[in-house]
Amino acid sequence: MQRKTNIVWIILAIVAALFFADEILGFVGAILGIVFSIGLTGLLVLALAAGAFALAVFVGCSVGLALTIAVVALVMSLFGWLLPYLVVGFLVYLAVRKKPNTV
Repeated sequence: MQRKTNIVWIILAIVAALFFADEILGFVGAILGIVFSIGLTGLLVLALAAGAFALAVFVGCSVGLALTIAVVALVMSLFGWLLPYLVVGFLVYLAVRKKPNTV
């Protein structure tokens, strides 16, 4: 009895894969694309901060100043990465805010 239901589920999965293969592959591709894009961008941002820290230490700055430079570089790179989202959010805010009444 248990083996018969397993075969039915396998057949249903194959039929579903045949009918919805494009949607399933598109969904898997979208998930993988998001994971890779965020992961690679995050690694690039961290590498930029580490490079700023290393450059500051090599020039002769103290560790505290080098950490400050690395944090500033990290904030600037994250701001550049998030800038399109901030601009779209600001435009949405301008579109939906209540306008003051002029006298």
